[in-house]
Order: sequence, then structure tokens, then C-alpha cells
Amino acid sequence: MSVNSVNYYKKKLILFLLLKSFLIIILMLFVGLGLGPDEAQYWTWSQKLDWGYYSKPPAIAWQIKLGTFLWGNTELGVRFFSIVIAFAQALAIYHLALACHLISRAAFWCALVMAFCPIGIFGAFFAITDGGMLLCWTFASLILVQAIKKSTFPSVASLGFCILMGALFKWSIFILWLYIAVFYLYYYPLKSWYKSFLLAFCISLMGLLPSLWWNWSHDWATFRHVMSSTMQVGSGTSKGNFFEFVGSQALLFSPIFFVLLLASYKVCLKKFKTLFQPICFCFLLSFGSLVLFSTMALFQKMQGNWIVFTYPTSIILVGWYCFEVNCKAFKWLKIGLIFTLFLSSLMFLWPVFSVNHRKSPFKHNLGWLNMREALKQTGYDPQKNFLVSDRYQTTSLLSFYSEGQKRAYFLNLEGHRKNQFSYWPQFQKEEKEKTGYFVWVENAPHLETNWQNRQQFYQKELLKYFEQVETLDLMPLLQEKQQMVKGMLVFKCQNCKEIWPDEIQKY
Repeated sequence: MSVNSVNYYKKKLILFLLLKSFLIIILMLFVGLGLGPDEAQYWTWSQKLDWGYYSKPPAIAWQIKLGTFLWGNTELGVRFFSIVIAFAQALAIYHLALACHLISRAAFWCALVMAFCPIGIFGAFFAITDGGMLLCWTFASLILVQAIKKSTFPSVASLGFCILMGALFKWSIFILWLYIAVFYLYYYPLKSWYKSFLLAFCISLMGLLPSLWWNWSHDWATFRHVMSSTMQVGSGTSKGNFFEFVGSQALLFSPIFFVLLLASYKVCLKKFKTLFQPICFCFLLSFGSLVLFSTMALFQKMQGNWIVFTYPTSIILVGWYCFEVNCKAFKWLKIGLIFTLFLSSLMFLWPVFSVNHRKSPFKHNLGWLNMREALKQTGYDPQKNFLVSDRYQTTSLLSFYSEGQKRAYFLNLEGHRKNQFSYWPQFQKEEKEKTGYFVWVENAPHLETNWQNRQQFYQKELLKYFEQVETLDLMPLLQEKQQMVKGMLVFKCQNCKEIWPDEIQKY
């Protein structure tokens, strides 16, 4: 493999990635997709930087804080570093493919698959915790592959640090240690690497320290939340979703790429004992995770993005299969890339060219740009009033899209689990005797069937916390053929009382 070839394809890749980044920014600015509830929640975290947060480690908030420092408290500011991370992710895949001894042309196509498969595009557009974790996972895999080629254990500091950084985004990166242990146990004597393994593992655990510090003074909320979620998954109360889970992998990875991946699995299983060790590592991680999580999905509901960490090594397998095992499959790789670009473009442009917002894949991102004006029509004044809701998602969106971007409050009227707003000062203390606006948001068709019942419920419940409650109106946020498909029900609540709802111990 010549240096000139490697540099040529790398420069070519960078041009494609710059074009992609430019197009993503255009979409952010002009397609009208507002923040999703989780993105808005992460933004509220970034407004109060801390060592940890209720449900996630702190890095996503730090990432957004840096983006908003550069571009202001805008959608672009919130999402900007997702573009940067996705750019680096594709380059990391390019180098990982080269480290696995794929030719530079194959490495180039692997990087394009990463950049333009659905998870690569959505990860560049939305502010999600998977992006930073996935980049650190890929760097760790690169370090591992480079060491495997030399039949050694990787640099303790480098490997430990990569996993440490990934843990600041998402703790699922620690699963990588399981695959490292299994691989080295299969190929090398335990005594030759276990001390380095333990030392690197201990370094990586330092990624938990910020969250531990925050949790120590916040009732160990994150650990209680994770434990509660784990117990719920393992309780047997939810039905399995095997076909849905496997189907979601095909959609997130792109159906044609997924078929090529399955074909590579077949070859790897047949030639397992003679596989080049880096390819064997990629196969172990990708195939092992898919089998494990798919088996679990027979009994419990599993989320599609729970094995997103397998995609980097899965892409290497696809590139290896198309360029070294079955060169005729390369045409399907190109068809798959065209198909996923068409599908992703259709999904992003749906809000622009379609009036059927009810079926939009991003319906939870639509309508928020109208929230500020709708609140203004109700008489909300950020200098005198405050906003409150009984859903943390709505509370987050109110915080970002209201005039002045003041943090809204969460009022737990129905015994929902705790969230980050539960650990911040409440309106009963900070807004005593002031007037607030309570907001309930819903999409069609539940909007039409529930809003009157919700009006009666809130009118009654809010009187416990305010001296006077007035139902203002059902305000449209999104309309389709003169019908409301997303709306918010607003209550004007005067003179809040110093009364708190009962403490809820749900995490």
C-alpha cells in the first residue's frame, strides 16, 4: 500500500466530509427541524454546567456549552459539535480500515459508509450522547488493532484514556472491556497481558469520577435510575421485540449494508480459525453483540441504538467482504450508499415538501419554532412570569423556545419518575406569589381525544399550588390542512403557593 495512495484517498475523503458538513449546516439552518426533547434537555444541562446529571454523564452538556459559546443558544449552537465529531468519526474509520490491512480504496469506502449511513447522518445532525462515545470507541479499537498486529497489548495509557473519555459521554463504552478480554484470552496466555489489562481498566474507571462526585450529593440518582431501568428490563413485564430490534439495525445501518454485513458473518464463521486477527476482533465485537442483544430481544424490549457501538467494526467487515472476499459485492456497496443517501434526504426534506406531518419521521422536532409567538399571545412576559409543565420533555422545550430562554420548572402532578429538574430549585421557592403559565403539549391524534380531559384534570390539580387558575386556550403549534396536529394547552396560574407535591421515589 503506497503512501501516495493513502494520502490521495484521505484528501478525497476530506472533501466529501467537508461537503457533507456544509449540507448538514444548511439543513440545520433552513429545513425547520427544531430540537428534539432530549436535545433540549441536554441544552438545559449546558446552561448549568456540573460534574454529572440525572441520566447521563456530563460530556454532552460540555459539548453543547462549547457549541453555544461559539454560535449562541441556537439549534446550530446546540448541534455544531455533532458535525465535528461525525467528521472525525469517518476519518477514524478510514484509519481503522487501514490498520486492518484493507487497501486505501476500501478504507475510503468504509469511511463513506460511516459518514452516509443513517446513523452517520443523524449523528451529525442531532446532539446525542452516542456520537462522542462512538468516536472514543473507534479510537480505542484503532489502538487495539495496531497492537494486535504486533501480538502485544496496547499502550495502557492510550487505551485507558480513550475509554475514560468515552465514559464521559456514555457508560456503555465499558462493554468494550468484555470483548478485549475474550479476544486476548483466545489468542494469548493470560500471564502475558492481564497486568496491563487491569491497569488500563483502572485508568478507564476514572471516567466515572465526575458522575460519582455529582451522585454523592444527589442521592446517587444516576445509579438508581440505571438500576431501575435495568430491573425493569429484566422483570419480564415487557414483551420481546426480536424482529423489531433486528429490523432497527437494518434501518440504522441501511438495509443493503446490513445484508452485506450478514454475508461477511457467514464467511467469518467458515474461516474463523484462519482469519487475520484484526478482522477476527471486528467479527467478535460485531457478531457477538448482534447475537447477544438479539437473543435478549426475544424476551425483553431492546432499543435499536443500544448496539450502535458495533457499527465501526461492522463497517470494516463490510469493506473487507466487498474488496477482499467477494469483489462483485462492491456494486451493492455503491447501490447501498445511493439508497441510504436518497432515504436520508427524503426524511430530512419531508417537513419542507410534505403536508402530512403526522407521518413525518421527525414529528417530535416540528412546531417548536412557533412556541415563542404562541406564548406571547397568551400574555407571557419573561420579565414577570415563569413557565411550568408536568413533563420534563416539555419543560426542556419551553426553556429553549420561550422568549428570554429562562429555565422552566417541572411540577410532578402525576407521580412520574424524577429527572434533572427535580434536583434544581423549584418555582415554589424562587417564584413565590408570582404568576406562572402551565403548558401541556400533545400531538394528533391524542391531542383531539385528550385535551378536554386534560383541561379538567389540570384545572383541578393546579389549584393546589396556585390561588387562581385560568384556562387560556388550546394554541396551535403545527397545522395541517387547517387542522391542528400539534398544540399546547395553556393555563394562567396566579400567586403560587409554597406547597410542594409529595416526594416521589421513582428513578
